[in-house]
Amino acid sequence: MRGGESRMKFKKITFLSLIIAFAFWILGVSVVKTSAVDNQPSSKNYKVDTVNPIPLEKGTVESTVSAVKKEIDYFLVYPGILPDHFLYPIKMIRDRVQLWLTTDHLAKGELMLKYADKRLGAGRVLIEGNKVELGITTLTKGEKYLQQAIDQGELVNKEEAQSFFKELSQSSLKHEEVLLVLKEKIDSSSGPMMEKILELVRQSQERIQQIQLK
Repeated sequence: MRGGESRMKFKKITFLSLIIAFAFWILGVSVVKTSAVDNQPSSKNYKVDTVNPIPLEKGTVESTVSAVKKEIDYFLVYPGILPDHFLYPIKMIRDRVQLWLTTDHLAKGELMLKYADKRLGAGRVLIEGNKVELGITTLTKGEKYLQQAIDQGELVNKEEAQSFFKELSQSSLKHEEVLLVLKEKIDSSSGPMMEKILELVRQSQERIQQIQLK
């Protein structure tokens, strides 16, 4: 009996070991593939069409933005695997591990900015593919990453973070530009959610301006 139990335990341990090894193999393949794409020059990966300004009533936030609207010279990195892909949870694990391993505040902020830009691109693709609900969720996460990137930048010496905040400023303007385009593509029922996302990015813009003026 004991010999049979030992064999059963050995089989279970072997089976579990094979599953764990297979999971790490999938994670490794995913990291290699997505990293290869991430490291390509962003200007070759993904460019977003600009929004054509629509005249609005004076006094609104939108009218102020539209009055000075022009093409934002900022390229978004390729979004890679989208949230509707079965390997996406592995990508999320990879992202969290990278953040956990990154202790320098400026480096962590740059990483969060990249995640924000990638989720903006992923949300755009999802919405254009008629997966509006998932797209809006992804866009919301992107704007929260942008705010966290600002948090990290505030922990860095002002002179050292000066270039980073310029990049954050350009990114936030591009985010708003893309969101305004997407707002025109969704139905009215999803409009309030998109307005909330636009409010997040405008909050980020105000914070960045305040920090740069200090």
